[in-house]
Amino acid sequence: MEYVQLNNHLKMPILGFGVFRVPDKSECCESVYQAIKAGYRLIDTAASYMNEDAVGEAVRKAVKEGICTREELFITSKLWVQDMKNYEAAKKAIDASLQKSGLEYFDARVIIGPS
Repeated sequence: MEYVQLNNHLKMPILGFGVFRVPDKSECCESVYQAIKAGYRLIDTAASYMNEDAVGEAVRKAVKEGICTREELFITSKLWVQDMKNYEAAKKAIDASLQKSGLEYFDARVIIGPS
């Protein structure tokens, strides 16, 4: 796997697996799990995809089975611009995504505006 070093010194895999338009929870979970088994280490989701919980489940399954450690994965999610009214609103949105995913942290949280 090739990586790029970000300005904050984190190493991010160049190639990732995204779950946009995968609303079926079991399909999303299995797809992410199989992607991790295949060697993907960057997984991308978003609150608006409504599948952060399935991504978290797949990550926990892969880690539990010893396929990888959580630290080897780079998980990104996205925060809507309307959740950035202020610090407290952003923190609340991030905390909600973390709770849905069941993960302790995201490696990167991206802010997106209306499309």
